[in-house]
Amino acid sequence: MSEYLWWFEQALRDLRKAENSLRTEDFDGAAFWAHQAAEKVLKALLLAHGYVARTHNLLELAREVQRELGLDPTPIIDDLRELNPHYVIARYPNAANAPPYQLYTEARARDLVERARRIVEWVKQYLH
Repeated sequence: MSEYLWWFEQALRDLRKAENSLRTEDFDGAAFWAHQAAEKVLKALLLAHGYVARTHNLLELAREVQRELGLDPTPIIDDLRELNPHYVIARYPNAANAPPYQLYTEARARDLVERARRIVEWVKQYLH
């Protein structure tokens, strides 16, 4: 199996973890796993074309997708912007001056998971 498929499959599992976290009302977990799904699916896309990315910054990954693959990430750029800070905020109590579990509502977490889902669907169209 190609390495990019490992990343893609893990992205799908991370999206499922985000959805499961919604069901258990672990909204900070949903935010984190949504970010992870987006990050890994973008890395899968880059790997599928021979590029290795070493960042957690979703906006930087989008720039690499545009620069290296010539794909325009405009359809998902707002989703990437919204998800980007949750790599840190959803995990560390000092990242936003409150414990992560206090920062996320169900509506906010659902929005972030939906954004991750859109990013996964966008990437799918470019994977072969």
